[in-house]
Amino acid sequence: MNQGELTLTIAKRFFLTQAESQEIIKFILTEITGGLKKGERISLRGFGSFTKEKRSPRKVRHPKTGKIITIPERITVDFNPSESLIQNLS
Repeated sequence: MNQGELTLTIAKRFFLTQAESQEIIKFILTEITGGLKKGERISLRGFGSFTKEKRSPRKVRHPKTGKIITIPERITVDFNPSESLIQNLS
């Protein structure tokens, strides 16, 4: 499912226009992103939680040249699914 399909599904389920549904999705994603920027843990009961993680710089071997290169430090997002989500996938 992509964002367009999700927009259509929400619009049909709650009798909204696709534009209204898209606005709701954008708002939710903006709030989640803002919380992660502040370093907050975003927890959605029954779905999972998102946390901001910092990856340390590391040295790796370039597969084509065999040369050792350094990958710089970067920020990532970690997602931990809830137990109920995992059980519902079975």
